[in-house]
Amino acid sequence: MTLADEHDVDVLVYHRDGTIYVDSRTSAPEHLLELLDGLGLDRHCMPEEADTWHQVPEHWGEMAMKQMIDRAIPLLTGAGYRIAIDTVFGGTADQAARATARPSPPVTPPDAGSHRSRRSL
Repeated sequence: MTLADEHDVDVLVYHRDGTIYVDSRTSAPEHLLELLDGLGLDRHCMPEEADTWHQVPEHWGEMAMKQMIDRAIPLLTGAGYRIAIDTVFGGTADQAARATARPSPPVTPPDAGSHRSRRSL
């Protein structure tokens, strides 16, 4: 089971030990893996565990990582995949991923009979 499986998303981006990982579900479809390849990420696999993941190339700086996330969010969500970012990238990319990946449940207004109005003193 991958971390993406544990978080119930198709793709999980996270930072660990100085590396940015882009984890996909167990037995992810080749289409998803190719989209991640197309973002310039390095694909890695452990065939004996049927585990495939991507990593940000070591030579990428912070700006390249942010640009990759900015491109990844609309690309992956537009293709119907759910993405979560479990690391701080800052800017609009992180906010957009959080808004897209896990929408908040609708707020239920209080019962009209129990609602109090505010009165001026």
